[in-house]
Amino acid sequence: MKALKLTASLILISILFISTIAVGENSSVGEFVKDSAITTQIKSKILVAKDIDSLHIKVDTDNNGIVVLTGAVKSAEEKERVHNIAHDVDGVKKVLNNLKIDPALFN
Repeated sequence: MKALKLTASLILISILFISTIAVGENSSVGEFVKDSAITTQIKSKILVAKDIDSLHIKVDTDNNGIVVLTGAVKSAEEKERVHNIAHDVDGVKKVLNNLKIDPALFN
């Protein structure tokens, strides 16, 4: 499991560097890289957290530092932990936690 999380973390970090090429028309390169860096940091921290199943969690960051969490988690505790991880990353101004609690999904 550790190897899977490490591999996923490395893939996410690689995506950060590759994604700088695909900058949208409405944002500058600096904004895009900053948003991607925030998203990558959050995803990496969630992946290496021992008590979080990250496969059903999606993280998006807008150019104002607002993070939106969507997907499913096993419990209210896991939902709160993911929220706290996201909120503790530098550059995050607000976290919108739209995670659903669905323990049946993880059985």
